[in-house]
Amino acid sequence: MQSRCRLAGYSTPCTQHWPRHPHSDIIRSPSQRTSRRPPTGRGSHPATPTRPTLVQRQRRCPGRGQARRCGLQVPVTITVNGQRYERQVEPRLLLVHFLREVIGLTGTKVGCDTSQCGSCTVLVDGVSMKSCTALAVQADGADVTTIEGLANGSEMHPLQDAYWEKHGLQCGFCTPGMIMASHELLRTNPNPTDEQIRHGLEGNMCRCTGYQNIVRAVRHAAGTQAGER
Repeated sequence: MQSRCRLAGYSTPCTQHWPRHPHSDIIRSPSQRTSRRPPTGRGSHPATPTRPTLVQRQRRCPGRGQARRCGLQVPVTITVNGQRYERQVEPRLLLVHFLREVIGLTGTKVGCDTSQCGSCTVLVDGVSMKSCTALAVQADGADVTTIEGLANGSEMHPLQDAYWEKHGLQCGFCTPGMIMASHELLRTNPNPTDEQIRHGLEGNMCRCTGYQNIVRAVRHAAGTQAGER
């Protein structure tokens, strides 16, 4: 410290210009040094405040009517395949997990959770949507159709028949989403060309078929539906 004072040009004692070390009262000789260890024993320190745990928050919200205020769950009403479902869900719950885990419709697949593969495609108010990109609360009041809702009882939808007849699947994991995306394609373009089919399904990935049979299946379904009209 004295050298620092000389470099700064001070002629008076150094302690007048430089602040004391914040712990100078404990930096002493071994015989003078005081212990920094806090006193032991219960009650020597105040309790550190902590956030309430999830269990504690749940105890504060015993009733379902208080769920919205507590922020744990919110009520949603979603019509799926013609059936109305009223459930309490976490605000962060994805629509795909609502369909699979809450109401048990596992035909909708989870392939990536990043909206890349299209395996989770469903129809929301008649428009195709990747259900991993939407929250269940965003579908509150909506009409959702999944792969389970396309068939008419024991009679398969023309698209389902076409994928079967033209071998538009192998492992079948992507097939539900591919069929739902094909449904949207034929709704907006009932007689698409092969190029338009490929463009319409470019958001859905298949790792097995090479897509050629999928294109054939959609073309076949388009012809079948045209004949029905």
